[in-house]
Amino acid sequence: MVEIKHFIYPTFSKEIEEELRKAGFDYAYSFGPKSIGKVRILGKGKTGIVVLVDENKVLKIRRTDSPKETLELEAKVQIKAGEEVAPKVYDYGKNFILMEYISGRHLSRNEKKEIIIDLLHRAKILEDKFIEHQELSRPWKNVMVSNNRTYILDYDSVTIKVYPRNVTKLLSNYLNRRDLAIKYAKKEISLQELISHLF
Repeated sequence: MVEIKHFIYPTFSKEIEEELRKAGFDYAYSFGPKSIGKVRILGKGKTGIVVLVDENKVLKIRRTDSPKETLELEAKVQIKAGEEVAPKVYDYGKNFILMEYISGRHLSRNEKKEIIIDLLHRAKILEDKFIEHQELSRPWKNVMVSNNRTYILDYDSVTIKVYPRNVTKLLSNYLNRRDLAIKYAKKEISLQELISHLF
């Protein structure tokens, strides 16, 4: 385990360290496919880095150069998305989100039918909650596959909309079925009808 201060990136912040320590995070594992300095991490995005804190939990730590002032709104939207779509959120603050660790792989461009259907259903659940996930037009980094189910990650670029377009984004950009995307957006076909056209 490595002291938590080594995971504050790209520059050190006493404020972030104090908040993490007050929340009980003194150490994290140097583990994952990416690195910052001498430590390994699970992920790195424009608003934060993700580190393993125990075998079932990860911590997203706000970057010191993040365009967002806080991770609180992201955590609240992820909670609203629910565990049927996203990793469970256990705790959060201005500079962190503690959540469930999803051990799996990123979505590939050529998934089997069952995974695609699962992802479309979960994208629809987000729509039913008025959440539009901006990154579903490029889902490779923001969708994890574990035990034959999908998890939609990273709620820092979402919007709340009356008519969210998650399924449409997946159809147009991931599945290259703009024809079905247009019909679905116009409510000419249901999700079940759309799936029957796909397969």
